[in-house]
Amino acid sequence: MKKLFLIMGLGILLSLQLYAGNSIFSYEGYPVRFFCKDIYSLGMGDVGSTDSFRPNNGFANPALHNRTASTLFSTGMVMGYTRYSSDFDTLGVKHFTDNSLDLPYFSLSVPYKKHRFGFQFNSYASGLVKNQLAFKDSNNVTVTEYQSMDRYMYRADLIYNILLGKLSLGVSGNFLLGHENRSFKQESGSGIFNTAESVTKSYKNPTATFGIIDTGDWYSVGMHYTLGANLKGEQQRTSIHETELATDYEMEVPSQFAAGLTLLPRKYFKLAMDLSYEDWSGISDNYVQSYKIGIGAAYEPQKEQYYSKLGKVPYRGGLSWRKLPFKDSSGNEINELSLSLGLTLPLKRDVNRVDFGFQYTRRGDLTTNKLRDDAFMLMVGFTGFDIITKAADRKAPREIPVAEDIKAW
Repeated sequence: MKKLFLIMGLGILLSLQLYAGNSIFSYEGYPVRFFCKDIYSLGMGDVGSTDSFRPNNGFANPALHNRTASTLFSTGMVMGYTRYSSDFDTLGVKHFTDNSLDLPYFSLSVPYKKHRFGFQFNSYASGLVKNQLAFKDSNNVTVTEYQSMDRYMYRADLIYNILLGKLSLGVSGNFLLGHENRSFKQESGSGIFNTAESVTKSYKNPTATFGIIDTGDWYSVGMHYTLGANLKGEQQRTSIHETELATDYEMEVPSQFAAGLTLLPRKYFKLAMDLSYEDWSGISDNYVQSYKIGIGAAYEPQKEQYYSKLGKVPYRGGLSWRKLPFKDSSGNEINELSLSLGLTLPLKRDVNRVDFGFQYTRRGDLTTNKLRDDAFMLMVGFTGFDIITKAADRKAPREIPVAEDIKAW
């Protein structure tokens, strides 16, 4: 049990220390979003909220019920580069490349008869960007301007689900917490333009998610709904002159509805589709209704065939399209397109595996938005590693009793 709590604490600690996902649209809202799915799903078009045909540790839908008797631990990493592009008349086309590293999730699922109890910690939404601009004023003095935005929102879930025949019902308590740090600074070396100011915000509050999944021999279909929340906290302004007193701050998060379908059309093949919807339009004039739809396909041979040749290793691919929940600075909507590939390297025990994936994402358009992101991400996920129901070690030496010699009377 001590090992269990150590792994949980380490997973949370690592999540809190990693960098946010980068995007040039971070000034307007949260452009980078994880939908509480595992690396397997991210390599398949970010689908799989109803995939009950594998050890699934992405508990976007709390009704996901793994039918093995194993305790499942899972975590992953997303790392790579994001290339920013801008196209403005006064500056022309500019490019800049930045790196990023994130732990999108850490999850644990424990079985008890027809029940499962779980915990999940997610890097739910983020946006990190920094820029620098140098120009000359009317007196021919060079002024350098620095701006940065750091947004990050985490989500922690306590999950319960129960299996009732083909039907699985689930509920999770979700706790959202986040921060937003914005800074601005000008320097010229002359003392005239030297200025700096920043605004820091923090917020948190709970919500809940309800889910249902129906699973048959060749299909699995379900949906889940997350209640909206009013996140409360405080904000504080700081400048070169003073640090103002902290004031109350609120941030509203809308409800989310999602549905998914997983099919097994033929032996060794899988198809899946997910849809997610959030209505942000009532929160701010700069926000809109947000959609995300993904579709993916996978090839999964029987496990005894995995090691025969590379072509028998499970692999997958997919694509997704998303309309971001906010507009750009000119009032135009922002779209996102992602393409992904993945494969699995199974380990010795039944539920243990390592998932690899690659994801390319294009967010925004130079013609419409004057800004664009091109992100290239390598993804690695670890699933299984049953640390509670580990089989007893029967290799230790033991005393073998000597047969008693019974003589006839």
